[in-house]
Amino acid sequence: YIDRNLDRFIEDLKLLCRQPSVSAQNKGIDECVSVLEKLMENAGIDVKIFEVKDGNPIVFGELKNKNAKECLGFYNHYDVQPPEPLEKWDSPPFKPEIREGKLYARGVSDNKGNIVARLEAVKAYMDVYGEVPVNLKFFVEGEEEIGSPHLEPFVRENMELLGADGYIWEGDGVDSEGRPVVSLGAKGILYVEFKAKGPKTDVHSSRAPLVPNPAWRLVWMLSTFKGPDEKIKIPGWYDEVVPPSEKDLQLLREAPFDEEADKRELGLKEYLLGLTGVESQKALRFSPTCNICGFSAGYTGPGSKTVLPAEASVKVDFRLVEAQKPDLLFERLKDHLKRNGFGDITVTRHGGYEPARTSADDPFAIRVIKTAEKVYGLKPVVWPTMAGTSPIYVVKNMMGIPVASAGGVGYPGALVHAPNENIRIKDYSNSIKYVAALIHSYRENP
Repeated sequence: YIDRNLDRFIEDLKLLCRQPSVSAQNKGIDECVSVLEKLMENAGIDVKIFEVKDGNPIVFGELKNKNAKECLGFYNHYDVQPPEPLEKWDSPPFKPEIREGKLYARGVSDNKGNIVARLEAVKAYMDVYGEVPVNLKFFVEGEEEIGSPHLEPFVRENMELLGADGYIWEGDGVDSEGRPVVSLGAKGILYVEFKAKGPKTDVHSSRAPLVPNPAWRLVWMLSTFKGPDEKIKIPGWYDEVVPPSEKDLQLLREAPFDEEADKRELGLKEYLLGLTGVESQKALRFSPTCNICGFSAGYTGPGSKTVLPAEASVKVDFRLVEAQKPDLLFERLKDHLKRNGFGDITVTRHGGYEPARTSADDPFAIRVIKTAEKVYGLKPVVWPTMAGTSPIYVVKNMMGIPVASAGGVGYPGALVHAPNENIRIKDYSNSIKYVAALIHSYRENP
C-alpha cells in the first residue's frame, strides 16, 4: 500500500515544505500550523492547537482505540532553520524539487520529512487495517531551532495530556552503509555569554601599561575553566556524572564507526589527546565539554589597527552528560568566577537542557530496535546517547517516559541546516514503513 501511494505521500510532504516556518525570523509560523493541522486531520487525527504566550503554537494530535491499553507518542518540530545563504541553493529552498531520487527543500530532513512520514504511516495503517492497535499522540512544537524556550513549561502544565508509554523523538535515519540508526539519549547543554569592560571607549594600544584590557580578562578567566588535558577545572563539575555502564560500552564496541574517514573529513591527523577506537566514542558521548563558540574584541578587520578595546565578550557552551543539572552547574560557574577574582565579569545564560537517556534494556527501546532490524533488514547501529543536544529531558526526565530516536528520513548527505538540504525518496518510503511497522508491533506483541 505504501509503495502504491508513495507519489501521493511525496506531494503531501512537498505541501508542508512549500510553507516557510523559520522560527528565528518569525516567518510563516501560523501558516505552517494551518497546513500541518490539515495534514493531521486528513490522517484521521484529532488536532488541538495550543497558543503559547510570546512563542509559537504547539500542535497536539491524538488517535485513539478504545480497546488499546498502551500509548505511543511522537515528538517533532515544524520550525526550520533560516535558508540563507540563498545563493548557495541549486533550487529555491521553499520550492521543493526532486532531482536524481532526492527531494530538496529547507526543512525536508529537519524535521518536516519525519513529521509527514509519521502521518502517512498512520493513514496507510488505517486504510489497510481500519484501526490502530495502540493509542497515538503527536506532539509538535515550533521553537526547536531557537532552543525550545517554552517547551518545558508547556510540558509541566500538560503532563496528563502528553502521557504515553514511550516516545519516538525527531528520528534518526540511516548511516553511510544504509544501516538504521537508533539513538537512546542526548547530552544536555548550558550556554553562557561572558562580557568584560575596560575603558569607556577604545583607546590607543600604547596605553596598555595603565589601562586594563577586557580581552585579557576573558582570556585569563577562560584559562581557569579547562586545562590542556581537556578536563574542566570548575569545582564540583563532575560530582553528579554517571559513567557509562558495561552495556553502554558494549554498544560502543558494536557500533561501526569509520574513524579514519571522519578524520579525513575534518582535516585532522588525530583526535584530541590521541584518542582512538572505543575511547574516542566514549569521550564523544559520555564526557562533559567546555567549548569556546566565539570571541569578540577590538579590531578584527584586514591589516592592523593598534587599539585597546573598551569591551570584550566570549560565548561558551558546556555539554552535559547524564545526571548533570544546568541550573546547579550555572551556580557553580558563578561561584567559581567570584572565588577567582572575576566577579566584575557580566554573565548571561542563554538557555540550557538537561541530558537524558533511556536504557537499551528498556522494553520500549527493545521494541524500537527490533522493529528497525525487521524493516531495514540490517542490524541497527544503536548509540546509547548522541553527542549533540535535544530537549528529550522534558519527556524522559520530567515525565519518566522512555524515549528513542529511530526510523527517520535522514542520511549522511542530507545537508541539514545547510543549503540544498535534502532527503532520498527511498529513505522517506522506509521511514513510513518503519512507523507503520512500529504501530503494527503493538498488534503482534501487545
